[in-house]
Amino acid sequence: MRDLGKIVLHIPAREGSKRVPRKNMRLMYNKPMIYYAISAAISANVTEQIYVNTDSQEIEYYVSQNFPRVKIYKREKNLADDNSSSDEFNYDIIKKLSPETLIMINPVCPLIDGEDIENAVELFKNNESDTLISASSTRMQTFCDNKPININVNEQLAPSQDNKKVVTLNWAVTIWDAKSFIDRMQTKNYAVLGDNRLLFEIEPLKGLKVSEEKDFILIENIIKSYHQ
Repeated sequence: MRDLGKIVLHIPAREGSKRVPRKNMRLMYNKPMIYYAISAAISANVTEQIYVNTDSQEIEYYVSQNFPRVKIYKREKNLADDNSSSDEFNYDIIKKLSPETLIMINPVCPLIDGEDIENAVELFKNNESDTLISASSTRMQTFCDNKPININVNEQLAPSQDNKKVVTLNWAVTIWDAKSFIDRMQTKNYAVLGDNRLLFEIEPLKGLKVSEEKDFILIENIIKSYHQ
């Protein structure tokens, strides 16, 4: 088991969003959507260094009034527009806060919970990978651009359990070795996918992501069902 050193956990939550306006602060079952990511991060109890990484004064005020344990990392506006990449804003927080391990919790995956984060950290500790990315998998028949991925369309359809497993990244929780991240950014100008990556499989439901209005409605209904 390796020592992860100084762990910084951050939740990137920029102000702008075109497909689902104000989605981080939009109420999802009577709570702003970002509430769920923050609550999961706190309940995981993997570090005291928890930040919401934002350019939004509204989000900053909400966090300061409701989560005294959580700090605000003020993101520059040029790192919060539609053209900014996850490589860039993760590199920025690593350079400024100097963690040895960086954890990112994605607020658009509000069904992730503290146990998932704890399990991800434990797996990362016991592995030599430089990057862990949460994912979900399927053995169902899969196509991309109308081309088969894990099946042969020129033979009889096999039972799905015989198909190769297809893994989809959801980024609900991601962990990086900070030094390796910096090295990749400085030599390649990209870093988030890592060199020696570990795909951490979570339940498909946990990895559901709010990208469009229909996603928001679906996940809100799932949360409601948990409380009935």
